Amino acid sequence: MLLDAFRLDGKIALITGAGKGIGERITLAFAEMGANVICVARSQDDLDRVAAQAREFGVEALAISCDVTKDEQLQNVVDQVTAAYGKLDILINNAGAPGKGYGPMTQVTKARFEHTVGINLTSVYALTQLCLPLLQAAESATVVNVSSALAWMVDRNFASYAAAKAGVNQLTRVMAYELAPNIRVNGIAPGAVDTPSTSFIKQNEAMLKATTRWIPMGRMGDPIDIALGALYLASPASGFITGKIIDIDGGMAALPGSAIESTLAMNS
Repeated sequence: MLLDAFRLDGKIALITGAGKGIGERITLAFAEMGANVICVARSQDDLDRVAAQAREFGVEALAISCDVTKDEQLQNVVDQVTAAYGKLDILINNAGAPGKGYGPMTQVTKARFEHTVGINLTSVYALTQLCLPLLQAAESATVVNVSSALAWMVDRNFASYAAAKAGVNQLTRVMAYELAPNIRVNGIAPGAVDTPSTSFIKQNEAMLKATTRWIPMGRMGDPIDIALGALYLASPASGFITGKIIDIDGGMAALPGSAIESTLAMNS
């Protein structure tokens, strides 16, 4: 059956930023499709809630609190996955945020810039590098990096975040080339997505109109839109795809300015 190509039965999947929003929805989608999931985020309460929901699909779910900017905490995650499974079939580098780097260049110092780069770009490399032995132990493995439309879009106050996400895109391409053929690496670039961190947009009619003005589909994305893209890239259905960035943004094709600082919605 063609639909079997989208199944993840028995696969081991690690998802960062799994406590809410896009990461939560990816985790639950993977669990529904049969994957055992390792949920990683900073909030243990959020992780426990998501892991409990994942187990309702009859799969295993680990909840590991981790700040992805801390090397020792990333190593702890890898150690736990190694002890529990000895391999990793799917790695979803989803954790990210504008962080301290959000703001005008007159105010964002080098330290603040590097903080945002650390969250969004350095952590992707660091965790993937640490996971390589686990990924190589799998028969075939896949990595999906969650980027952002701000990797190509222009808006005020996002210099560090946009630079980091553009870096994620190129890192994805280079990783794909280096790790082929046994490990595929692809990326997803979400546009404006309705998550708990961006709920303020829908609560403000003017801001919602300013946001959706640039989206041909006429609405903000839903986390399930991103989760389905991640499912495709993580499943055998995309077995001949590597080194690609898929834009899931409702056709967003303009370059908004300060009137749409709601691009915070692109925070994974």
